[in-house]
Amino acid sequence: MATTTTTTTTTAVTTTKSVAVLDDNRDMAEALIAQFAEAKAGIKALEAQKDAAEKALREMLGDCTSATIGGVERITISLRNMSKIDREALKAAFPEAYAATLVEGNYTVLLAK
Repeated sequence: MATTTTTTTTTAVTTTKSVAVLDDNRDMAEALIAQFAEAKAGIKALEAQKDAAEKALREMLGDCTSATIGGVERITISLRNMSKIDREALKAAFPEAYAATLVEGNYTVLLAK
């Protein structure tokens, strides 16, 4: 496997891109890329299916918080609490606190073409 590296600097941001040449494993790489793309599409389709089923079930429940089938409780709506920070409001009202508590980082995402 051959590798090439290019480095680009723009306004104090440096990006390094290493390129692996997968020609020696072309068939395996192409198969894995196809598998990856199919899995992503499958997840998206399943999420849409789940959302549609949840919407239909919530419509069936109406204002109720649980439902039974044959006398057995099968569906329950469970209330959860969530806390979050309005980052834009914090930044506007207390810019020093926002800056002092801001944590930034990098992460990677695999994109296949």
